[in-house]
Amino acid sequence: KTELNAIVIDIKDYSGEVSYPTEIESVEKYGKGRDIKILRPNAMIKKLHDEGIYVIARQTVFQDPILAKARPDLALTSSSTGKQWLDNKKVMWLDPAGKEIWDYNILIAKDALARGFDEINFDYIRFASDGNMDDIRYPFWDGKTLKRYVIRDFMKYIRKALPDAKISADLFGLTTLSYGDTGIGQNIDDAYNYFDAIAPMVYPSHYNKGFNGYQNPAQYPYEVVYQSMLEANERLKHYIINAENSTSTEYYLVKNPKLRPWLQDFDLGATYTADMVRAQINAVYAAATGTPAGWMMWDPSNI
Repeated sequence: KTELNAIVIDIKDYSGEVSYPTEIESVEKYGKGRDIKILRPNAMIKKLHDEGIYVIARQTVFQDPILAKARPDLALTSSSTGKQWLDNKKVMWLDPAGKEIWDYNILIAKDALARGFDEINFDYIRFASDGNMDDIRYPFWDGKTLKRYVIRDFMKYIRKALPDAKISADLFGLTTLSYGDTGIGQNIDDAYNYFDAIAPMVYPSHYNKGFNGYQNPAQYPYEVVYQSMLEANERLKHYIINAENSTSTEYYLVKNPKLRPWLQDFDLGATYTADMVRAQINAVYAAATGTPAGWMMWDPSNI
């Protein structure tokens, strides 16, 4: 009865657990004893497809305690303890420069696509940002190569490994406005090259106090989303023009990417009402230079 027509299902979340049984040797070995949440993924996807629903598989990449625990040689290490480094939420991370980690995630994505998922939505494609950053030792990153280039190389690698798949990337909301990498390696202009859809997480509650003069950006859902998406669309427009005129085999691998942001549907910084959620949707449409690809709603409690 609404315009909702798609669903996002975690196939690998912040825990690192793959949510259904696979025939991937490394997944079954490293995740032995994991909590299986989806017993019959193929049947689930068919049921959703029968109802006309587009089915997206969300897959976290570099935040993965399962792989970090099983393979400490791939994980960030604490200089002070010699053990796996933990962020502020006591979660383990992997080194974004580790190609074995890239290949592990590609295996999972290929398995999900083979089962009928319409798209893979990659999340946590970034360096860690919360915790004692000075205590981190990286097994692969040399500390000199720009973080942006490490993440860009991962994006290119995964695009070339999944040339015909629909893939999307979750990015920090501030990547819509920042021309650097926000300290975590993410740059939206890089992402345009490699993903069919880019999903900046433009949650107003996640913008710093004082953004655009707002003491509490969470109370200004329309304004925050509109400004972020207006800039992202302008950058996308220039990208598409350049892509149309390019013959590069390294850049512009996706000629016509789409913007499909994550919007806030949870109470943080303010109590979010239906009107505040609708205001964000309206902002996405108002900021679009052409027909918008849509939007996604994030509510951790699924209410």
